[in-house]
Amino acid sequence: MTLRDTRERALPAPQTQTLEDYLVYLKHLALYKFVSSYTARKRVLDLGCGEGYGSDALAHTARLVVAADCDGAAVAHARQKYTRANLAFVVCDAQALPFRAESFETVVSFEVIEHIPNARQYLEEIKRVNAAAGISIISTPNRLLRLLPFQKPWNRYHLREYAARDLAHAVGAIFPRMQICGITATPTVLAIEKRRVRQNPFVAYPKMFAQILLPNGAYGWLRQIGTRAQGPVNARAETFDVTKFAVDDFRVSQNELCGCINLIAISANQVAQ
Repeated sequence: MTLRDTRERALPAPQTQTLEDYLVYLKHLALYKFVSSYTARKRVLDLGCGEGYGSDALAHTARLVVAADCDGAAVAHARQKYTRANLAFVVCDAQALPFRAESFETVVSFEVIEHIPNARQYLEEIKRVNAAAGISIISTPNRLLRLLPFQKPWNRYHLREYAARDLAHAVGAIFPRMQICGITATPTVLAIEKRRVRQNPFVAYPKMFAQILLPNGAYGWLRQIGTRAQGPVNARAETFDVTKFAVDDFRVSQNELCGCINLIAISANQVAQ
């Protein structure tokens, strides 16, 4: 069973269409590798699990992993593909989690907060279902790398994107203890990612103003015309050498957050004694 590529989530290597897609997948694996020290032998919630490969990776060492996503098709796919005794998949709304308070010891949620209408409620729910001594780890794309000043997200699934200060403010309003770091990469990989997300201001700003000023129907019609003019995207898989890139090309850093690919908030439910 293959999960349809809607361009909303990272998919594992056999389904990636381009080198850029493959590097996004490796970045996600690097995030899961980073959090494994927080999830080993713990009850873990992977909130926004997508295709499920990361949840499966965590289940190698976690006591229990509950993987949740709002997309029923993604969850059905994951249930069929990843079958471990300590791994369960559920469909739910991240703003109204169907779990009792303190059900988990670690919550991870990668590239979800930018999709959420009510980010505060999402963060409050994460805190509620995590143990008193629990750790929550949230990642999101770095808007300073992706967007021009005042630009709205160009990813149609993103409601808001965050700079480090924005993320610290949002998470710090809910959690008493919090640290912001970021994930970066080798110069070669970082250059490819910057090229992928680079925006032309002469195109981006007119598009943003059209989105703000035009009725939804008119703006949608213009987008359809533009999409047809561009032709099919990723109609055929790009040929590239996967052996040239690896998970270890990515690393987590506390420095130079403005240039990081993703931001990571590591939060605790209680103040350190």
